[in-house]
Order: sequence, then C-alpha cells, then structure tokens
Amino acid sequence: MTWNETHARTAIFREVEAAAAADMSGALPWREEWAQYFGCPENLVKALRARWNHMVEAQLDIRTGEDALQDAYQQLRRSQAGILAILKKASETPIEAGAKVYALTGASRVITPAKGRVHRFWVGPVLR
Repeated sequence: MTWNETHARTAIFREVEAAAAADMSGALPWREEWAQYFGCPENLVKALRARWNHMVEAQLDIRTGEDALQDAYQQLRRSQAGILAILKKASETPIEAGAKVYALTGASRVITPAKGRVHRFWVGPVLR
C-alpha cells in the first residue's frame, strides 16, 4: 500500500465516521469509488472492525486502574458510537445476506488517483 493509498483510506474512515455519527441506524455508508481501496462493503466492515480493535488496544492502559480503564473505554465507545452501530448491525446481519448499505452521494473527500500509476523516481547523487 502506498502512502497516498494510506491517506485515502484514512480519509474514507473519517467520512464513514461522520456519516455514521449522523445516521445511527447502523447502515454502512458506501461509495463506488471506495472499491479500489476496499473491494466491497464487506471488506470495509472488516477494516472498520480492525480499526476499532487497534483503537481499543492503543487507548486503553490496564495499568491505570479499573476505574480509569472503564472511564476511558466508555469515552471511546461514546466517541465511536456510529462505527459500533455499523459493526453490531454487520455482526447481526451480514452484508451479503442483506444488511443495509446506503450509497453516499455528493462530493467525496477522497481524491481518486488516476487509473494507471505513474512511478517517478527522483535520483540524487550516487555515492560510492
């Protein structure tokens, strides 16, 4: 995965988070141009689940004590409530079995790369 693809995926995650926060139904937002990054809505759900797991691992420290840990976990759940609704809905009804996926319309915040990749190598002086 290139640096630009990583940034595009992060922008997609942010767009999904914003759409999920606005619509707490648990329906998965999807744009066709995201297929080049995730392939299909099922893979987006898998990536969202992996992102949630990484966030929990990174932000919760068991050394802080049980009360602080519980507070941090509840804060994380509140801040990611829309994503958790998507993950819950996806676990109850798999997308391939008919879970709700809604198409986003309008301008996307993700810059779509050109069809073919152009690799440019910037070469400096060769040291021997």
